[in-house]
This record gives sequence, C-alpha cells and structure tokens, in this order.
Amino acid sequence: MALSLTIVSTKGGVGKTTLAANLAALLADIGQRVLLVDADPQPTLSSYYPITERAAGGLTRLIVDATPDGTISRTNIPNLDIVTSDDPEGRLQNWILHTPDGRVRLRHLLRRLEGRYDLILVDTQGAVGPLQDAAVLAADLLVSPIPPEILSAREFARGTITMLERLKPMAALGAPVGPLRGIIYRLDRTRDARAIRRPPAFSSGAI
Repeated sequence: MALSLTIVSTKGGVGKTTLAANLAALLADIGQRVLLVDADPQPTLSSYYPITERAAGGLTRLIVDATPDGTISRTNIPNLDIVTSDDPEGRLQNWILHTPDGRVRLRHLLRRLEGRYDLILVDTQGAVGPLQDAAVLAADLLVSPIPPEILSAREFARGTITMLERLKPMAALGAPVGPLRGIIYRLDRTRDARAIRRPPAFSSGAI
C-alpha cells in the first residue's frame, strides 16, 4: 500500500514546498515510486522539476472530474510523477466548499493510485481553507516543518494544531486525521532556537 503524506502548516514561508520536493526526489532516487500532488494555488512545486510528459489536466481535473486519468505528469527524475497545480484563480477552493464530499474526495481518489506508487506526497498552501482541509484529510501521515523561531512555533501551536482538531469530526465520513510529526530544521544559534527544539515543547507524537 502507498503511504499518503501531506506537508502542512498554517504559516507560509516555513519550507513546505522545499521539503516536499527534496523528500520526493530523495525517495525516488533510491527506487521508490513517488507521486507529488501540488495542492497550492501558487504552483511553485509544479515548476520545481522539469516535466517531460505533461498531462492534459492537473489537480482541478483530478478532484472535480473524480478521475486520475489525464492528470499525472512525468518529471525528468525517474520514479517521480506529479499532479500539477492548475488553479491560479483559486476557484477550486469554492468548489470544494460547496460540494458535499469536497473535503474527502481527494482522499478516496488517491487511494485508487496505491498500486502505482509507494509514496504519495501532497504539498499545501500556507493558509487555512477548503483545499488545505482536503489535503490534510487525504493523508495517512502529516508532517509540519517548524523553523526554530518564536512566531513559527506559536503558529504551529495555535494554527496548525487547532486546524487538525477542527477536522477530527471528519472521521465520521471515512477521513480520520492522520498522526502529525513536526520537523524542526534550519537551526539557528539563538536562545529561541534552543528553547523550541528542547523536548517536550514539540514532541513528534501523534495528535
């Protein structure tokens, strides 16, 4: 079975896309079959690696048409494919909001790809909204990058964890919130950085 992993944070600029791109490439390089899903209206991840075979559609087609057909592009890295972001005007957010199964549809669609990939890795935007909800609910495991600085640490505690608590009732629709792991990186030689990385401030336990 494929592992669905979503990189999530309610704060922008913490390194979600960089973590997603690097992790995907490293795993593909050791022979894992990896699918990246760019669930950020700002398509930074979609342009991270050169695309050798571009699909007719991307994330919007995947979710709205409820089919992976014609949505998976191939990158120049063997074993690494991508569903590109194709919604620069942010209309998919509104569609998800007003569709009964909008927030859980991505989860069920990605399960249909499990025989083709070992890891499905979803990048998200740094803002709360229906699209981020859908990406979170699609995951078996959530990873949140946390730079060791006070503002980022507070937003993790206030924003990201609060969002996950809000989504817990979605388990009744077959979309339980997966366990959360925090990754502290970009460590500076400051008192704040030392305090933030010291357990148990941010343990790697499940939410």
